[in-house]
Amino acid sequence: MTLPKLMVVLPFEASADPATWTQGAALGSWAAAVEEAGFDGISVTDHPFPTTSWLPTGHHALDPFVALATMASATQRVRLITDVLVAGYRNPYLLAKSIASLDVVSGGRLCVGIASGYQRGEFEALGASFENRGARFDACLDAVYRALTGQEVVEVAGPFPAPGNVCRPIPIQRPRPPFWIGGNSTAAMRRAAKKADGWMPFPQPRARVATSLSPALGSLAALAERIDEAQKLRLATGLAPLTICSGLFGRIADSQLARSLGEYRDAGVDWVRVLAPGADITTSIQRLKELADALGH
Repeated sequence: MTLPKLMVVLPFEASADPATWTQGAALGSWAAAVEEAGFDGISVTDHPFPTTSWLPTGHHALDPFVALATMASATQRVRLITDVLVAGYRNPYLLAKSIASLDVVSGGRLCVGIASGYQRGEFEALGASFENRGARFDACLDAVYRALTGQEVVEVAGPFPAPGNVCRPIPIQRPRPPFWIGGNSTAAMRRAAKKADGWMPFPQPRARVATSLSPALGSLAALAERIDEAQKLRLATGLAPLTICSGLFGRIADSQLARSLGEYRDAGVDWVRVLAPGADITTSIQRLKELADALGH
C-alpha cells in the first residue's frame, strides 16, 4: 500500500524572517523546491487581521490566494491547499470568485481547506459574527457551491441574496475543487461527512483547547477512532469516502518517518502535513531535501 500524500506547510512562524518569506521570487523558488523534492502539496494559512497577541508565534501570513497563485506559477504538479480558509471572513460570492480563479490559473490544482474559525478578535475586526459562525459556515458553503456551478444564482431567502448573478470562469475541477472541512469538533466532522469531500482534524493538546476552541486530539489511536466515526457518517450519505488530512503527533525522527507514515495510512489518513521550518529560504529548502532523502524520494 502507498503511504499518505505529503503537503508542506509554508513557514509563517515567528522564527521565519517575514522579509524573506514574503518575496514573490522567494516563494516561487521554495515552491519549486517542494515539487522537485517529490512532495505532493503546499499549504498556507489564512489570518488576514489577527490580534497582536498572536504575533509572537507567527502569522506573518500572506493572503492565501495571492501566495498560492504565486507558487502556482513556479510549479506544475503539486496541489495548492488552503489550510484553512475561515468561512466567516469573506462574502461567499467573492470567495467563489477567488476559488474559481485560482483553480483556473493553476490548471486545476486547488484544494479548499475551510473551517468556521476561532479568533474572536479577528472576527470582530472584520465585521463578522463570531457567535453565529457555525450557521454562517453552512450558509456560506451552500452559496459558494451554487456560485461555482457557473449557473445563474437567484437567491431570495437566506443571508446571501442574489437577484440573478453568475460566477465566471468556472473551476477546471468539476463539479468544484475538493472542499476539506477543518476542525476536531463533532460539528466539523458531520459537516465534512454531509457537505464536503474531506476532513482536516489536527493534533491538539488539552492545554490549547481554550485557545483554539477545538476539542483535544492527542494521539494517532484517538484519531483513528474519529476517522472511523467520520467514515461511518459518510457511508450513510452514499457518497465516496472522505479524504482525511492530519498533522503528525509529536516529533518523529527522519529515520522513523516512513514507518510512521505507514501507521497513519493504516489509521485512515490520506494526507499528512509536514514542516520544513527555516529562518530563510535556504534553510527551509535544505530541510526539504533532508526529508526527501529520508523518504527515498
